Amino acid sequence: MSTIRRIIAATDFSPAAEAALQRAQQIAAASGASVEFVTAVHLPPLTEAWRRLVEEEGFSEQRIVDTASARIAEAAASAAASGARPATRVLRGRPAQAIAEWAEESAADLLVVGAHGENFLLDLFIGATALKLLRLTRTPVLLVKTHSPAAYEKIVVATDFSPAARAAAELAGALFPRARQHLFHAYETPFARQMSYAGADAKAVEYYRQRSEFEASQQMAAFVHALGKNEYRHRLLRHGYPPTLIKDYAAEVAADLVVVGTTGKNDWQATLLGSVSTHLAGELPGDLLLVPPRGDC
Repeated sequence: MSTIRRIIAATDFSPAAEAALQRAQQIAAASGASVEFVTAVHLPPLTEAWRRLVEEEGFSEQRIVDTASARIAEAAASAAASGARPATRVLRGRPAQAIAEWAEESAADLLVVGAHGENFLLDLFIGATALKLLRLTRTPVLLVKTHSPAAYEKIVVATDFSPAARAAAELAGALFPRARQHLFHAYETPFARQMSYAGADAKAVEYYRQRSEFEASQQMAAFVHALGKNEYRHRLLRHGYPPTLIKDYAAEVAADLVVVGTTGKNDWQATLLGSVSTHLAGELPGDLLLVPPRGDC
C-alpha cells in the first residue's frame, strides 16, 4: 500500500496553478501529508529585447527571484487559512528539470501541477510539462485542470495490468479511500486490422475478439484480487482504442479524476498506458494522475 507523506505543488501564479495549489492543500489535509509550494525561475537567453529590459527597467534574476519569493509566500499564507501553512521554495533552472530534481532530493511522494500557465518568466506548465516531469522523475504527477474545492468523489483507474497500473491503482486507493473508484480496461483484438486486410471473415475476427475479451476478464479478476479491493471497486472492459474509450468512460460516469500508470523514467519500451497518458494529458478535460512504476515493481 502506498503512503503519502510529502506533497510538492508547483506554481507559476497563474489561475491554473492556483487550482493546483488548492488541490494539493486539500489532499494534504485529508491524508496528513506535508505540502510545499515551489516555483522555478528560468531566465531566457540574453536576446536584445531581454537585454533592454535588464538595462532600462532593472530586471535581473535576483529581482525575479525576490518577486517570486514574495508571491509564493503570499500563496502559502492564503492557503494557511484552510489548513497548515505550506512550506515554500524558489528553484532556479529549467522548470521541469528543477522541479524533478527537487522532488527526488526531497523524497516527494506526489507532484501537483496546473494544466498550463501564463507567465513567460516563470512558465511551468506549457503543454506537456507533466509528461516531461515523468520522464525525469519516479514521482507521481497530478495534472490539475479543474477548479474545485471538493474532494474527488468518482475516479476512473485505467489499467493495462502492468506494474505501473498496479502502482497507480494502489496510490489512488491510498490517496482517495472514500472515492468511488471505477477500474477500467480497454482491450484491442491483436492483428484485427491485419486479419481484415487479409480477407478474414467476420466470424473469425469476432472469435478472436471474444478470445481477447475472455483473456482480459481473467487478467482483470487477477488484478483486482491482487489489489484486495473487491468490496468497492467497479470494473469494466470495453473493446476499442484506449485513449478514446477512457476519455468517453470518464465522461459517462462523471469522473472527477482519471488515474493511469506510465512507463516512467528511463523506460524506453512504450507500454499501452505510456502512449495513453500522452493523449489524455492533452485531451482529457478533467484532472489526471500519472503514476510511474514503483522502484520495487
